[in-house]
Amino acid sequence: MQDTRLVRTCVDGDPHTLVQRRTSDENSRFDVLFDLLTETPTETVAVTYRQSERFLHEWRDRVDRPPRNVGVVSVGEQMRSSAATSAPLSADRTPLRGVADPTDTDELRDAVTGYIDAWPDEGRTVVYFDSLTDLLGHLDAASAAAFLPEFLRALDARDAVGYFCLRPAAHDRRVVRQVASLFDTVVETVEAQTAGVARPSVDDCFEAVADPRRRWVLDAVADGDPISVPDLADRVAARSSVAYERAATSLRHVHLPKLAEFGMVAHDRERDRVAPGDRFERVEPYLRKALGTDDDRY
Repeated sequence: MQDTRLVRTCVDGDPHTLVQRRTSDENSRFDVLFDLLTETPTETVAVTYRQSERFLHEWRDRVDRPPRNVGVVSVGEQMRSSAATSAPLSADRTPLRGVADPTDTDELRDAVTGYIDAWPDEGRTVVYFDSLTDLLGHLDAASAAAFLPEFLRALDARDAVGYFCLRPAAHDRRVVRQVASLFDTVVETVEAQTAGVARPSVDDCFEAVADPRRRWVLDAVADGDPISVPDLADRVAARSSVAYERAATSLRHVHLPKLAEFGMVAHDRERDRVAPGDRFERVEPYLRKALGTDDDRY
């Protein structure tokens, strides 16, 4: 199990995100992507390094409603080229494009943009790159430094949002800093805490209800019934001036992890639902007091 935490972001920054994977469990390799797919992108391209079979297997097991269009670029694998394919992923129309030479960044870029260019302009397109650690293992520093900014510009030109995974433990700090400098938003995945959560202090309770978004989450689960994260994001967006995507991102990477850390909510990642946590009763009096005098603004 893993938790995702926000390291930094910029309100008016570029839309791409660097995901620093600090977990040791390879079984959670694609968890970030499957979290993204619960927000229902219209089109998705996944770049994997010799992991295409595993990726497609996990996709079929975990994604109930696939995007309208989907493509997989498998680096380091030789296969026939296929046209951009519409979801769902049927056995006879597996949307795979192989890039046999992992140092051929031109072919890699063209494989990704080829999918996007073949799809309709409207909709939300997500590109998931797993992983930059594999990319850096095949390229020298100069080639990687030239490729990444150019690739990000190619996504910008197509209004596509990129998520790029990196394992910091595999690189020296200079490389990690260089890569991170290309992104306005950086998150990290860490091992989930399995030990029992200590009883929240008074300061913890005040911190939990200090932000309106956390108050709205706590209020939404106060009746004891679970609620989906997309529904929570809809509520936050409706009560504030931000778009759904930014509301969903702030919930997933900031507010839900904080409330879960206090034990006030429990996030079922597999079903992507939130329910009251074991320590919800501790914060409930503070929540009722805060809601009684609320003038919530995002």
